[in-house]
Amino acid sequence: MEETLTIQDIQQALSDAGVEIYRTDDRELQIAERVRLHIMDSGVRVVLNGGLVVQFTARTQRSDAPSAHAEDLFRRVREEVGEQAGTRGYQEAHAEIVEVKDPVDEARVLDVWYEVTYRKPLAAIADAVAEVRWALNLEKYVRP
Repeated sequence: MEETLTIQDIQQALSDAGVEIYRTDDRELQIAERVRLHIMDSGVRVVLNGGLVVQFTARTQRSDAPSAHAEDLFRRVREEVGEQAGTRGYQEAHAEIVEVKDPVDEARVLDVWYEVTYRKPLAAIADAVAEVRWALNLEKYVRP
């Protein structure tokens, strides 16, 4: 990895490459995507924590297949996205079930997402720019 790499160096390289940043903190850049005129979180991250890593989260949701079992929904994500990611050197970091709650009534669950996060360690900023572009172009939402 490049010596004394900082999150600001990565942010500058991504910005120079035309990649928009949604949010930053000390060790992570959350990459933005545009949906019409709105800027939104893409689910793609660049993390600097003992090494340079690009990661992204892919998902499916219960509302599209209300009778499907959780393991079947995770399997669909792994088949549709995980195989493509694996050929590029990404590995599954974790999988989780996320309840999407009503912002007005926390007791009300609007949907349930089945998310799988993939990550790839990198050696250079240029590699991070290429991987962020690839991950942004990847369809990360899987219909069951």
